[in-house]
Amino acid sequence: MRKPVSALLLCLILALALQTVGLAQQMVPLSFKFAPGDTVQYDVTISGSASLMATGNHVTPVTIRGSASLLQAVTQAFPDGSGRIETRIPSGEFTITFDKDQVKLIYANNQVRWYANGKESSPPQGDLSTIPFIGTPLVYTMMPTGLVKDVAIADPRLMNEMTKTLPQFDFAAMQSMGESVFPDKPVAVGETWRDTKTIAPMGPQYPITVSSSRTLDSYTDTGGIGLAKIVGSRDARFNGMPPTSLPGQNVSVAISDIRHTMNSTEFFNTTSGRLMRGDYDVVFSAQVSVNAGGQQKGGGIQARLRVNVQSR
Repeated sequence: MRKPVSALLLCLILALALQTVGLAQQMVPLSFKFAPGDTVQYDVTISGSASLMATGNHVTPVTIRGSASLLQAVTQAFPDGSGRIETRIPSGEFTITFDKDQVKLIYANNQVRWYANGKESSPPQGDLSTIPFIGTPLVYTMMPTGLVKDVAIADPRLMNEMTKTLPQFDFAAMQSMGESVFPDKPVAVGETWRDTKTIAPMGPQYPITVSSSRTLDSYTDTGGIGLAKIVGSRDARFNGMPPTSLPGQNVSVAISDIRHTMNSTEFFNTTSGRLMRGDYDVVFSAQVSVNAGGQQKGGGIQARLRVNVQSR
């Protein structure tokens, strides 16, 4: 009796081992898929801290907590597999604490509620319809590899205003600054792909370098639904930009020594071609110089954020 049982167990172990080897050697196609009318909604949560450093080594601690809904809608699908997408934020709630002062913002149904230290007050003046993502969608074309191009604001009047406000800025260069999320061919479990890109939307003296690395950590196929786990990192460096004058004010702002790093873990549904979940650890630092009425003030910012994205 023991021999048949032992033989059965051995067969099961061998079958599991062969299945593991087969999955490891399997080539997995990774690509986004688009169909007109498709919509995806994500729940986004953000938490973290920052330090604002002013002249004289004065440091203001900042904490950030918030959540938002992110809606993506496919308006067009093209023969090359790409899609035209509109992205907006229908609602959100964020709390920011500066040392001992707290500000809370709630946005929903095109209305803003503003709280200062727990008491509701009048929100800052401004036309919400002019705010990208909130009042007007951000529109772009995404390739099956995840490369984003042809970025624009849905309202062409706002795009024209931005061009006038920043005449030295080459928006055409920024519209193609994204890197491909996936390679254009299937990958094996454990395989890594990398990308590096340098652009100069404000001239050759102000280059932006973006490097990324991603690895297919694991892949499972359950009931005909493929799920890929992808771990990655991203590093963006920007020496700085020329001073920008604020409209209608005798104030100019210059930002330099900008660095943005991100480590990510993403779960991608290879059957539907959609991101299911993403966890991102973000670090940002920069130096800021403000000239107000001829008086120069400098400082810096360092921030660490945890961002979680979950599809509904």
